[in-house]
Amino acid sequence: MTERKRNGNKKEAERLEQDIGRYQDIIGLPHPVSKKHPQMSLRDRAAQFAPFAALSGHGEIIRQTEKSHVGEDIERVEYEGEI
Repeated sequence: MTERKRNGNKKEAERLEQDIGRYQDIIGLPHPVSKKHPQMSLRDRAAQFAPFAALSGHGEIIRQTEKSHVGEDIERVEYEGEI
C-alpha cells in the first residue's frame, strides 16, 4: 500500500469517527412510531419505488407490433427460399 493511500485511509477513518461521535446521542434509540398515522404496508411502500408506466398500454402495443413483424420476416424467408 502506498503512503498516500495509507494517509487517505487514515483520514477517512478519522472522519468516520467524528461523524459517529456527532450522532452518538441518537445511535441505539428505538425507531419512532407515529401515533397519528398507521404504518404503511410493505407492499404499498414498495409500490412507491417501483417504476411506473407513463404510457399505459404501450408495452402491449410493442409486443403486438413485434409479433406481427416477426411473422412477416418468417413469411419473407419462406418466400425467398422458394425462388
